[in-house]
Amino acid sequence: PYDRTPPREAPEPGGPVARIWELYDRTKIEPDPTARHRLVWDIIKIHIEEGPFYAGSVANPPRLVLVKKGLTNVPRRDDLALGGFMNPWIHPTPAVYEPETWYWTDPAAHA
Repeated sequence: PYDRTPPREAPEPGGPVARIWELYDRTKIEPDPTARHRLVWDIIKIHIEEGPFYAGSVANPPRLVLVKKGLTNVPRRDDLALGGFMNPWIHPTPAVYEPETWYWTDPAAHA
């Protein structure tokens, strides 16, 4: 938005996020696939050594999912490649968990 409140903060000059952004900009114009992959690995190295950075534009932020006792087949961190990714705005087929696949161990107690 044009009138962002609070205004967007720029990353610290020379800091890890600024370096990641610079490397990413270089990947967008690098014609050589091998050199482009090397730049991506440089980004990953910064993320591992100086991060982790939790913002949707930089990495997958951790998610909390509350599940009532007795509800089963709800994915956990180990169940999905993205660490238990459960959000309504993305449909990561074919590895999805539809609500109808969840069930109660004692359905009568939840009727």
